Amino acid sequence: KRVQAFVRVKPTAHFARDMIKLGSDNKSIDIYIRKSPRGGAVNNSQTDWSFKLDGLLHDASQEMVYEAVAKDVVSKALQGYNGTIMCYGQTGAGKTYTMTGATSDYRHRGIIPRAIQQIFKAAAEFLHVMVTVRISYLEIYNEALFDLLAPGLARGCRDTQLAVRDGPQGVYVKGLSIHPVSHEEEALHLLFEAREAKYSGETNRVIGEHTLNKNSSRSHCIFTMYIECRSRDYKNLKCLKSKITLIDLAGSERLSKTGSEGQVRIEASYINKSLSFLEQLVIALADPKREHIPFRQSKLTHVLKDSLGGNCNTVLVTNIYGEAAHVEETLSSLRFATRMNWVTAEPVPNEPFYREASVKALEEEIRLLRQELIMQGPVVNRSRVSYKPLTTAQREEIRSQVQKYLRGVIKEIDVLNVRQIQEVFRQFKVIVSQQEEEVECRLRSKYGLGHGDFAADSAAGDQGSEWDSDEEALEGSPPGSPTPGGKKEAKKGDEQLVKERGGSPPPETAQDQSSPLKPPTKDLDEEEEGRDHEEASISSSEDSQKPSPPPSKQEAFELFKKEAGREIHQIFRENKRILISRKKRSHSVAQRMNHNKQLMERVTEALEAQKRKQRLEGEFTAERGQVVIDEKEFSLILKLKELKEEHRAGFAELQDLKAEIQYCQQLVDKCRKRLISEFEIWYNESFLIPEHVREALEPGGNIRPGMIPVNRVMCLDEDEQDRFERMQETALPECPQSVSFYRARMKTDQKHTFNRTVAALRKMSRKPGVVRAAGKKKAVSFLPI
Repeated sequence: KRVQAFVRVKPTAHFARDMIKLGSDNKSIDIYIRKSPRGGAVNNSQTDWSFKLDGLLHDASQEMVYEAVAKDVVSKALQGYNGTIMCYGQTGAGKTYTMTGATSDYRHRGIIPRAIQQIFKAAAEFLHVMVTVRISYLEIYNEALFDLLAPGLARGCRDTQLAVRDGPQGVYVKGLSIHPVSHEEEALHLLFEAREAKYSGETNRVIGEHTLNKNSSRSHCIFTMYIECRSRDYKNLKCLKSKITLIDLAGSERLSKTGSEGQVRIEASYINKSLSFLEQLVIALADPKREHIPFRQSKLTHVLKDSLGGNCNTVLVTNIYGEAAHVEETLSSLRFATRMNWVTAEPVPNEPFYREASVKALEEEIRLLRQELIMQGPVVNRSRVSYKPLTTAQREEIRSQVQKYLRGVIKEIDVLNVRQIQEVFRQFKVIVSQQEEEVECRLRSKYGLGHGDFAADSAAGDQGSEWDSDEEALEGSPPGSPTPGGKKEAKKGDEQLVKERGGSPPPETAQDQSSPLKPPTKDLDEEEEGRDHEEASISSSEDSQKPSPPPSKQEAFELFKKEAGREIHQIFRENKRILISRKKRSHSVAQRMNHNKQLMERVTEALEAQKRKQRLEGEFTAERGQVVIDEKEFSLILKLKELKEEHRAGFAELQDLKAEIQYCQQLVDKCRKRLISEFEIWYNESFLIPEHVREALEPGGNIRPGMIPVNRVMCLDEDEQDRFERMQETALPECPQSVSFYRARMKTDQKHTFNRTVAALRKMSRKPGVVRAAGKKKAVSFLPI
């Protein structure tokens, strides 16, 4: 299997279409370069190149790039295959944007955040597999190794005691910290911490500035996720270990174009040197006859020994410019992508063998066999005894026997061996747990208890009146008088609610009707009925004490327009009526002008035709040599003059109408904003603000209506941090999957704010001329100035 190579073109308004041709199959790209005049008269240099790759990403979004490049690699990693994704290209071509993306916008996140989300989403869907994730972040700067996740280390005092070592399981970095993460938010928080600016103005990753890129990465960064998938059943010894290596290389630079000097120039030389060694390594890997592979030429090539080729799924993303000024660097990047595409690999899953677990399993097997031998004597008719582990078909058969036993179809289950007895008890346990979950789901669906999902909570908050009606329909009786036989009434209410909505029955009801385990759960159903009666009475008493929910904003707005906001609403309607009339008049004037313009064109054509006819027939001249025009031509000239005057008048009128329309539009916008703001104040003070606060807003009070925003009034007893977190969870601008992303972003911002505040306080405490607490009681001559 060859290494996959993709090309991503940076969007630009000055795309060199005459020099760069993109294939219609989205897999080929052609480069055309003009011959340089410095080559002389005889110039046989090549001018055109054609490259065939695995994919061409032009004007592609971040989501499209991830679907094409990384999604399959991450899926394979969960099956035990190692994966590597590497971004290569010129400086400023978009490598860091492709790999990491923007940390402020969920839609523009890069490959690393999306891979983290995919891994934890898949881990949550695995029922019988336990997934463990650990991450590390390595930086290679000027041939020195740095740990970007090391806590509390700044650029000047970083611990550089990191070294690349060869071990029995491959290459590893000695001293590099590996952090276990249990959920997506924690992993994103570590990523943002390593990438974002610290309070002192430094960044964990080194960046610089030159003419081509203001935020140029001056180092190679390698983000690694170590994944371990282990079965939750202790008998299953299968364990899959894999790692995903995401590499963001520094960009190649030409010093003649970047104009780098000083430290930036030194960094550029190290970058170009390491990328040159990387290209030599790729050439060696692509040559099947090559005996020696130069992995130890640089720190970068040594670290990537296990990531390039071997047993790893490797994908290269080559970022290029589409402008003519960078066509030479684009050509060089495409050559590297072609060479990388010739590197072959043989991906194999990693299944490590655990000696201790194997010994424990063998000991358990010996114990079970001894119990089998003990049971051989007193038990007769043992022809069907099997000493091998149960197969899937045998387990399904035992499950079927247990279900028949619970339904009363069979009176007893034949005992064959110890394994079968253990499996029978296990099936009993599974059925009991399923019944508990069904009872819990029915109670939650009946009384509207959620699982903490903010989307469900917000939906319930927006439709509070519908919840109340749903509860009454589900209970089958008024809130104050629960009737006996609540289970039957609840089912009737369920069916009635489904008929009214025109949908299918809820999944719990359908499952209850079709479940073969219904008769054995009689005691559970009776206990559930008792709980239904108790909780129905409790919920009905609470509902009777709750105040009535406020009306919806549409109903309240109609009421506001008729009562409190009637005057401003009339002004708004009058201004809107004037605006519409001015727009209609402007439209009619514009149509009239267009009609006049068409007439002017026709008259002009007729006049030109008349002049041509006179020139052919011969012109009449007066005694003084003046050309005499006929009556038809004279009438056309007068007609054209009248049309031009009408056009000028119409144009002046249209300009005046445009000014009036603009002024009326401003009035309408102001009235609309005023109407909405007055409605919000009226709605909040009428329905949302508590009684004791509403009294202070009455006429004669100290607080004028509308002076305090309603969100401040409603959160007087709420902590600022709690309110911010609640806002993040209930008013996210994106889909529900973005919760972890924005929460990690929030934690990173809070930490940076805290660090900046502490640094500012330390500066203030050391400011000359400020009397410290320890020197307040000393004489003035002893105080440092």
